[in-house]
Amino acid sequence: MSEHHNLLLSLLHSTLNPEGDIHFLAIAEKEMQVYEKERPVHQVRVALTFQEGDTVNPYYDGTDLFVTIGEDSIEFTLEKEWADNPPAIEGSPIEFALGWVAELAEPFYVSPEALAAAEANSHPRYSNNPQGHNHQEESEK
Repeated sequence: MSEHHNLLLSLLHSTLNPEGDIHFLAIAEKEMQVYEKERPVHQVRVALTFQEGDTVNPYYDGTDLFVTIGEDSIEFTLEKEWADNPPAIEGSPIEFALGWVAELAEPFYVSPEALAAAEANSHPRYSNNPQGHNHQEESEK
């Protein structure tokens, strides 16, 4: 995982998961041709669910948010486009999370639960864990 993906994952954890009960299933990021503060805007697609102990909720919510990425910082931007709106996906089974995130770009983060659910559902893109798929385990909390 690249350094800016690590920074982005850290920002998402600190902002969306302050209590530690959110489980990120899959995350993708794609640069857009929009500029904010002289830096390109990146669309970030996040599929997440709740977690109690070792149990992950079988349904996920998904949203698109936007960030600017500097050499050593990542900041949310265009909040009016996403911050106060409901999730783009609500209450969908987790076996569809990976496919939905991958519609934006190849995910840079995939939890073992999301990968297993996609494989069990025979998602054509992720069955048999094809070469080139970058599977990342969730970081220690």
